[in-house]
Amino acid sequence: MVEIMTNEVQSSTMREVLQKFIPESIGREIEKACHSIYPLQNVLIRKCKLIKAPKVDAQKLLESHGSLEDTGSKIKGEFKEPEVQAEV
Repeated sequence: MVEIMTNEVQSSTMREVLQKFIPESIGREIEKACHSIYPLQNVLIRKCKLIKAPKVDAQKLLESHGSLEDTGSKIKGEFKEPEVQAEV
């Protein structure tokens, strides 16, 4: 089981690994590999730990989160404080 998880993580990027965790595709592969030994069911990955942080590449970070120039738009109108209620 550990070998399957290690191979999946080493062969893909962090984004791809997270996309594999969501539909539980790694758990299904573990079920298939262990089926000849013992019929497992409901194999889930409960916890994930980052052992070594990847080197930060600013270009890839900007690609995934968009450019710095996109700051949104200004809200129309002015903010009006709601009135205080006497009773609830």
